[in-house]
Amino acid sequence: MLGKGSFGEVYLVEKITSGKRFAMKVLRKDKIVNQNLTRYAKTERNVLSIMNHPFIVKLNYAFQTDSKLYLLLDFCPG
Repeated sequence: MLGKGSFGEVYLVEKITSGKRFAMKVLRKDKIVNQNLTRYAKTERNVLSIMNHPFIVKLNYAFQTDSKLYLLLDFCPG
């Protein structure tokens, strides 16, 4: 675990096939829906997916399960 916030956690993960490391942000849907923040979660995903800037981490993958949202971002140590 790299960090913890009010909606979920961020983990360091590694893609098995390439060995590339990512920061995986896991957001709990129940907390997002209960606080009426669905629009902000969608906006975060949309903005990160189109951004290409050296000071903003890149969104590589996004997927979901019934209870959680997953955002795989570039891992920037330090």
